[in-house]
Amino acid sequence: MTQLNGAANGTSATVTVTVPVPVPVSDLHSTESEYDLTVNDLEKLVSLVHTPAGLCVVSNVSRPAGAHFAYITRHVPRAAPTWKTIQTSTTTHTDPTSALLYMNHACQPSLEVHTFAPDPATGTYPLSPPAGNRNGEILDVDPARGLAGEVTVARDRGLEPGDPLTFFYPSTEWKFDRPFDCLCGAPPDVCLGTVQGASVLSRKDLDRWFFNEHIWQLADKRDAVAS
Repeated sequence: MTQLNGAANGTSATVTVTVPVPVPVSDLHSTESEYDLTVNDLEKLVSLVHTPAGLCVVSNVSRPAGAHFAYITRHVPRAAPTWKTIQTSTTTHTDPTSALLYMNHACQPSLEVHTFAPDPATGTYPLSPPAGNRNGEILDVDPARGLAGEVTVARDRGLEPGDPLTFFYPSTEWKFDRPFDCLCGAPPDVCLGTVQGASVLSRKDLDRWFFNEHIWQLADKRDAVAS
């Protein structure tokens, strides 16, 4: 996860965006990227691009709304959240160790991140998708780490080559270690303005976006205390 925002997808508002220059697929290690695109088998799916906001990733492929995009096969669990981590349950966080780290936030995102929770007793993540392998691909899973989640195309729009790969950060994060001003370009009635995690969103706002199950669990707990 990165703190800065890529351009929003699927908005009816007119947004002027400087077209970024892709990092050639043959150059699988950008000087600004921590990870080769071969990590997590992303070399055919994404390209690294340079924007005024920093490094981000764009799609190399077309996919219909709701389709599978990638599994998170490379990650390192962390004891506490940071700007890099994705929250995977009410208490656990993990750091994507691939170019998926550079998926930016958007309030009208092109992707959804569906997290897989680790086993509460052992802390280990599943070695295969809990609901079955949607894509039939052979997964290169680190047995010591397991799978942290599945990335899918947003349910309300398809994905095309060149589209920035973005997701709605509060869909996985209850609280941020560093809130930030949103620059996604979505209309004012859609954009959060300041992104602080799902903990500050009302129940009505929670109904506007996709959220993972652990966010709903934390919201239920918050609202029960408030009542």
